[in-house]
Amino acid sequence: MTRTRVNLRLRLRVLLACLGVLAFPVAAQAHTPIEGIGDFLAGLVHPVITPSHILLLLGLGLLLGQHPPLKLKAPMLVFVSGSALALLLTSTGWGGNVYPAILLGLALAAAVIVVLEKPIPPAGCYALLAASAVALGLDSGVESSSTVSALKTLAGTWISLAVLLADVAIYASFCTKKQWLKVGIRVIGSWIIAVALLMLAFFVRN
Repeated sequence: MTRTRVNLRLRLRVLLACLGVLAFPVAAQAHTPIEGIGDFLAGLVHPVITPSHILLLLGLGLLLGQHPPLKLKAPMLVFVSGSALALLLTSTGWGGNVYPAILLGLALAAAVIVVLEKPIPPAGCYALLAASAVALGLDSGVESSSTVSALKTLAGTWISLAVLLADVAIYASFCTKKQWLKVGIRVIGSWIIAVALLMLAFFVRN
């Protein structure tokens, strides 16, 4: 077994472990700035510490990278435009909390498509990306007395969302070269489904 294969398997196990941790309900931190790291850095970190956001980004990234050749230009344009618009709307006081079931439902939809391993029409992909971008943006509003501070945080969030999505898609595209890695993508998709369903059950119950 080559070192590359061992490293890839280790990364898959770490990712699966992280997904397992996401299954446990945690207190929402979406609109509370992280003290001590600055507005822009707080925005960068925000998507990573919000379980529903990271689940959705993982699902979308796997979906974009699952079928070679990787084409990110049009999908990323849809995503960054939609998220930028939604984030700007939150700065005007419009938007705010998005019902968690919406974000989890979008993550569930993306993960189901990944597990089925069936390519979807571009229009369907763009619609899912646009809906996800708007939901993520509207759910990432910040409470701040300073407009400049809020815009810095939102800019960090916008960059983080775009980079995370592109990175997952690129790594997923690397995995399409080996059959066992392609199966690994579907396994991760199934974990996303399981975690999303657990979280949905938790929110519906409460």
